[in-house]
This record gives sequence, C-alpha cells and structure tokens, in this order.
Amino acid sequence: MDYKKLLKLLPFFILLVFTVITSADILTVTHAGKIRHVIAAALVLVNIVLYFFSFRMGVLLTGITLLLTVINLAAFTVSINTWQFWIGPLKFPAFQPLALLLFTFFLILNLKYLLTAFGEKKE
Repeated sequence: MDYKKLLKLLPFFILLVFTVITSADILTVTHAGKIRHVIAAALVLVNIVLYFFSFRMGVLLTGITLLLTVINLAAFTVSINTWQFWIGPLKFPAFQPLALLLFTFFLILNLKYLLTAFGEKKE
C-alpha cells in the first residue's frame, strides 16, 4: 500500500482503536452503552466495508463520522466528555474535545485529497 494512502487512513485507524476499546469495555465491564456508542460502532462497521469498495467514499465517511462525534451525536469513548462555552449571551453547543482534536488531525491529512476528489471538475 502506498505511504500516502496509509497517512490518509491514520485517523480511521485511531477511530477504530477507540471503538474496539470502548466496545470491549462496555461488553466486559458493567458500563451501559448509550445510543451514541451504538451509532459510532455502526458507522465504523459501515466505514470498514466502504473502504473495500471505494477509498474516496471511505475517507468521506470517516470525516462525516468524526463530524457527528464532534457535535455529540456519536461517541467513541466510554466516558463522554463534553465542553461548552459562551460569549456573553451567545451560547455555543456542547462538543467533544477529543473528537475535535481527531477531526482537526483528519482535516490536516485529508483536506487536499477531499477537495481534489470531490471538487468540481474544470472543463
């Protein structure tokens, strides 16, 4: 496999490790998995299958999965840590800081690829 492809897959591998650890922790310890954990595990399973058929769509779904995690609709860790801040009367929605860090890492590695793969083609 190409070095550049492995670099593009690195955020997904990190996501996969978090999901496996969280699923094992939920199944072996008395933690109760929330619907956000089920959504995250389902998205990772779909993403694994999608990478076999289309690398481009797999990278896109990885980004969408991370975005859903940032906005607190999915969770990849057993304890769901959220932050929220406000500036005066303007209140921002809660987000997961670890997911935001991983999403930023994903964008650093894959933004150029996504723009060329899904950008408008010039005629």
